[in-house]
Order: sequence, then C-alpha cells, then structure tokens
Amino acid sequence: MKNLKELIVLGRFHFVFGGLLLYTLGYLLAVSSGISLSMDRFLWGYAILFFAHLSVSYSNDFFDAKGDRISKPTLFSGGSGILVKHPELAGTARKIALSLIALSFLAAAGFVHYYQFSPLLLLYVLIGNFCGWYYSAPPMRFSHKLYGNMVFALTVCILVPGFGNFIASGTITSDMWVFAIPLLLYGYAFTIGVQIPDIEVDRINKKKNYASTFGEKASYRTIAALCMIATAVIYAIPYIFPSNLDYGAILIYSFFPLTASLFGLAAKRQNSEKKIMAIISSIFLFIALCDAYLALSYV
Repeated sequence: MKNLKELIVLGRFHFVFGGLLLYTLGYLLAVSSGISLSMDRFLWGYAILFFAHLSVSYSNDFFDAKGDRISKPTLFSGGSGILVKHPELAGTARKIALSLIALSFLAAAGFVHYYQFSPLLLLYVLIGNFCGWYYSAPPMRFSHKLYGNMVFALTVCILVPGFGNFIASGTITSDMWVFAIPLLLYGYAFTIGVQIPDIEVDRINKKKNYASTFGEKASYRTIAALCMIATAVIYAIPYIFPSNLDYGAILIYSFFPLTASLFGLAAKRQNSEKKIMAIISSIFLFIALCDAYLALSYV
C-alpha cells in the first residue's frame, strides 16, 4: 500500500505503549484487591483502549497540521511531521481516526455482550473518545486552552488506569481511587513537560496552554512542585488509607520523577531537550515499576 510507512509513523505508537502501562496499572490494582486475573478480559479490554488511544495520534496530527508546519517534532511533542511533508494524507488520517473510534465502540459492545458486563462501559468509552477527539478538534480544542492540561491529565492518568480497573472488577476499587491522586499530579506534570519544547510555536498559534501562558521557567517550577507533592502524597497514603499495597516500594519509585524534575529546575536552559526527556521518561519509569511491583506481588 502506498504511503503505508508514513501512515504507521503518523500513529506514534510509543504513546500507545504509555497507555498500556497505565491500563495495566489500573487492572493490577484491581487484582491486588482480590479480583481474579483473567488474561482474555485483560486483552479484550486493552483492545478497546488501543483503538481509542491510537485514534488520538491521527486526529491530533490532522487538526494540528497547520501549527505543526513551524514546529520541530520531538519524540513527545510537535506532532509526527508526516502531514507537513505529505498534506495529501490528511483526509486519510481523519478517516483512520474515525475508524479507530468506531472499532473501540464495536470492541466495547462485544465485551459487554460476551461478559454480560455493565453497559456503563459504553459510556466510559464514549467519554474517553470524546476527550481524545476534542483535545485538538474544534470547537472544544482542549489543547488550545489553559484547562486543557487538566483535561489531558484526567483523561490519560485517571480515565485510562481507571478503565483497566473497571474492566477487571466491574467497578472502581478503593486502591484505584487513592492511587488516582498521585497519578493526576504526574499526569499534569507530564502534560506541561510535553508543551515546553513548543512554547514559542504555541504562542504564535495562539495556544493558551500552561507552558505557553506561564513560560518555561514557571513550567519547570510547577513540574517540580507537582512531583514533590506526589511523593508527599504517596508517603502519606498508608497512614490515611489502609491498604494491602506496600507504599514503601512505591515511595522509592516516586524519587525518579522527583529527581528528574529537580534536575529540570536546576540544569541550564540549553539542556531543555535532555531535561524534558528525563522528566517524561522518569514518569514512564515510575508507572512501569509500579506495574512490575504489582505483578510480582500477584505471583
């Protein structure tokens, strides 16, 4: 198929891997509370998320194509750059995004029917796809608004692990509710981080997100503050909410984002790309380590 390689790159599959880590975290939090592990439910549930999450890469590039012409693509920001080089693929990207959303609904409907699951799952999938599509699509364009950072954090770091938790248990477990607090803080830090490389471009394109509104220095300060609060929350959780989880291990993991955020605050401005990579990678590492801890605890 002509342009197949470009369309695959357009999907930016490394973002999907992040979604898998978060989904797995929510699922394992349910398992740690006594829910039995079912690999077929886990995989089918992830298929629903996979289609919805992947659609966002295509819709974001489609709606942000104009602004991406003057931005420099990085691993986590600036789009894929494919539609800048191949504008003729824009219509195809939009069709792929809509098709993937439709597939996520079909997979969700099949899950509800096969497992006699709560129809609320369809509402959950609707909300997730709504947030993903309108993150960059008009008239909402959450990514252009200051409150868009919170929409992103809620969608990616609350809805996604919450979805895994819901798939496993049919409800949202108490551990998930509690863990959502530090996840929301890390999610907000993450979304500020990916905006920092595009501050000047976003200002030209009149995107009023957190980084473009308050600037680079304030953004690094906020990221550091969020990571500090997250570590403090993780430390305090076992004293406030009794749980079977070993929050001592999770507290140790939280020092990776904390250290990276302090590096971002202290390092010279010329190291901006390294600072962002360190912060974003450390948040991914925190989630991966939590997944590994929960998986090993189950075994």
